[in-house]
Amino acid sequence: MIKPILAVATLALSISAHSSLEKQFPEDTLVYRPKVDSGFDQYRTKSLRKSNKVVLTFDDGPHRTRTPRLLDMLKRENVKATFFILTKNVTASNIFVIERILKEGHILASHDHDHDNNNKEDESTYREELFDTITQIEALKSRYNSKQVSSYYRFPYGAYGRNEFYHHFNVMKDVSDRIYGENCINFAFWDIDSSDWVAQLSPEQISQNIIAHVKGGTAYKHKIKRTIFGNTKYEVDKYKIKYPIGGGVALLHDIHERSLEAAEIFIKKAKKLNIEIVPLDEVDEFSYKNKSCQAII
Repeated sequence: MIKPILAVATLALSISAHSSLEKQFPEDTLVYRPKVDSGFDQYRTKSLRKSNKVVLTFDDGPHRTRTPRLLDMLKRENVKATFFILTKNVTASNIFVIERILKEGHILASHDHDHDNNNKEDESTYREELFDTITQIEALKSRYNSKQVSSYYRFPYGAYGRNEFYHHFNVMKDVSDRIYGENCINFAFWDIDSSDWVAQLSPEQISQNIIAHVKGGTAYKHKIKRTIFGNTKYEVDKYKIKYPIGGGVALLHDIHERSLEAAEIFIKKAKKLNIEIVPLDEVDEFSYKNKSCQAII
């Protein structure tokens, strides 16, 4: 019997050996073990290290007013992004936002249906919601005649693999086979957390967090100051990044005003610093290459 620590190391080596050439989705032949095969350091975007390239991703939308304003700015700056939406947020009053995302050449992807922690869901709940959210994304792409070949999924909080009774990747493969007839649901973590979800950070600080991970320099981290009646207050400390990763997938959210401002600040500074902003599907780990990945249901 393989000891868990050795097994994790073997998994990490196996994935790292081909991750720059293939996709970051579950291995076809691997049966994942709950509470053992977890974490996402092994799924960092290795091909972007030292590349001076950044992928912009926005979670938790669509927001009826802020996402359109973000789209306006991205269009002005000629930048493409990926939107990891909550499918519960897609309503008749904001469906026009989805149409814009697709027609303006951005990637539409799932961040779950309702942002519940997948680790706390039983297998049947996770299976049903994953199927529903991915098929909703496919239906939206079909509705607006999108030729986009992408079925990315981002776990809320990056949380997966810690449920005691099942592993999310095994379910993901089953659901993908049902929808596409092949292994196509590509899980997408991040390399750079902008920390834009921390209310105490300014747009300038959020932008600087991304830049510092690419170029080095001052960045800003948070720590819990106090929690009262479930409301957490953070305090912000600045620190130096001496050995930046040099590129990666950046996490932001299109539901915060500060995030919109931070994104524009970063994009303008990136151009001056020769940081290239690239679409997610142009990155080796997230490309679909020879797979068709067309929904069959």
